[in-house]
Amino acid sequence: MLSRTALRGILRTDGLRLVRSRFLLGTTVYIFAIAAALRWALPWIGDTLAERVEFDLVPWYPLIGSHFVVGLAGLLAGIIGGFLLLEGREDRTVKALLVSPVPLGSYLAVICVAVFLLASVLSVVQGLIVGVGLPPWPALLGASFSAAPAAVFVALVISACADSKTEALVVMKICAFGPLIPSAAYFLAEPWQWLAAVYPPYWAAKAYWVAEAGGSSWPLWIVGGLPVSALWGAALVRVYLRAARR
Repeated sequence: MLSRTALRGILRTDGLRLVRSRFLLGTTVYIFAIAAALRWALPWIGDTLAERVEFDLVPWYPLIGSHFVVGLAGLLAGIIGGFLLLEGREDRTVKALLVSPVPLGSYLAVICVAVFLLASVLSVVQGLIVGVGLPPWPALLGASFSAAPAAVFVALVISACADSKTEALVVMKICAFGPLIPSAAYFLAEPWQWLAAVYPPYWAAKAYWVAEAGGSSWPLWIVGGLPVSALWGAALVRVYLRAARR
């Protein structure tokens, strides 16, 4: 059982790492800047396309909104968490935990929960800032929480597969293709669209689209994605723990 003192120590240490890292601070600012830019740019782009080429962008707002709210928010939160976990490996904090009273699994659980909450909050905040193509509030919250585990997966992949920040940047770029999977599946007819169901955020994106279109079955998609997220989580935790013991 993790003590309150150990919990405060973990959060304080990683909080200081975040504040001291220009890259991580820049990533956090970027999250909000891109949402703010989209809020003003998207209607302008839509009006411009309608006037000049008679293309109606409004029907595509749910796809654009889901890409940023469900996909991009989780990716960026995962990048922050991944670099924090990687720094723990680089400065041998993780090695020290292997012989300390604080179990490595408890440390990992604290970071994963923090990343999950960060991704959930960022998704909702981005939705409020973007302000277009949004589903009703219950569905927005449900999709945000359903997509948040992807941030944990990104964090685990980056911290397990990279041994330095240079390698982490390469892994990060590969992970950046993840949010494109649900967006690409949007253009496929069912049942072909379900091929993307192996990627957990697809379920959150599908719930988002169904709810935005006025459908009532969006909770089923959120519940359906839970086993997929659990399988990914169990596998990636084992990968991280193996890497941490190297």
